[in-house]
Amino acid sequence: MIDAARSDGLAAKPRRRLLLPLLIVGALAAGGVAWKATSSHDAVSPAVAGLPPAERAVELSPVELTRMAPRRLTELVRLSGSVKPMEQSMVKSEVAARLVEVPVREGQAVRKGEVLARFDTVELQAKLDEKLSNLEGAKAQLVLADKTRAKNLALRQKDIVSETNMDQAQSSFRFQQATVAALEAQVDLARKALRDAVVMSPIDGTVAERAVNPGETLAVNAKMFSVVDLSRVEVEAAVPADDVARLKPGQTVRLRVEGFGERDFVGQIARINPMARAGTRAIPVYIVLDNADGALRGGMFAAGDAVVDEVEGAFALPPAAVRHDQDGTFVLVVSGGRVERRKVEVLGAWARGDLVEVRGLADGDLAVTAPLPGLTAGRAVKVMGS
Repeated sequence: MIDAARSDGLAAKPRRRLLLPLLIVGALAAGGVAWKATSSHDAVSPAVAGLPPAERAVELSPVELTRMAPRRLTELVRLSGSVKPMEQSMVKSEVAARLVEVPVREGQAVRKGEVLARFDTVELQAKLDEKLSNLEGAKAQLVLADKTRAKNLALRQKDIVSETNMDQAQSSFRFQQATVAALEAQVDLARKALRDAVVMSPIDGTVAERAVNPGETLAVNAKMFSVVDLSRVEVEAAVPADDVARLKPGQTVRLRVEGFGERDFVGQIARINPMARAGTRAIPVYIVLDNADGALRGGMFAAGDAVVDEVEGAFALPPAAVRHDQDGTFVLVVSGGRVERRKVEVLGAWARGDLVEVRGLADGDLAVTAPLPGLTAGRAVKVMGS
């Protein structure tokens, strides 16, 4: 009997141990239900809870609304390219001679007519003297041929000389005339070569390249200097064919150049190439910029935007804010705690379709810009954080 009672007591202890956790879980569940009921009661007041769902105020976040204000709308086309001088002159040798002086170097500013180099003129002067001597001799022969022709002409009129002699005298005179003319041309060329022995800058600018040194003997047409004028530069930008249709000469372009930080360089589109580059669909567009201070240099990279369209005092919204129904196009506006319908007219798209310009809104209107399909005119709303 004692063993039976002991075994019954041992069996009851595990049952009590299992029952205790179940009682605790049940108490917590009952408390949670009571807390939920209390929280629900606190969240919705009796007055609001008694309203139909359609009459309850819709809560809107400030990010779902836009306060309307007139603004400037600008349509841009992206451009980029390298800076090049508008005017660049390649100076080449006009004579075959030895250089004796080269007084300028790269980066030096020069004026039009300033001496860049000098050739040795000894041989050139000797050639000129030779041509002048030959010319004087030919002129003397021409005088003699003219006298002979005149004498034969007089004798022929008296039928003293034959017609053959007369023709020979006339031919000799004309030959001497041609010889004198040829020698005069050679003299002119010799004089020009002597003048070309002094090489002068053809433009106002800066020496960009010096390819010669004193003592060198150059051939005709040898490269000597490159002189560039940086007072006006241009940027050759390759623009996709889709964007070229919106560009035209005279449009303003704002460019940023590497190394100048936030400084803007303002130019204008001067020309548009009629042909796309081979193997691409890009068309060169040429932008001219004034560079009076010489800050821009050839080869610098520039990038910016061309203003292809612009309007002041416009009202614009995201496309999602503009709605359509059988009565037309409209925008929902929050006024007096309710949603109103405002009829608008769409004037055009901007920023590649990210904005729509409309007419029919006023300064200060609070427009609903979020896509909220269930929101309708007349619905009560509450702006959170207002």
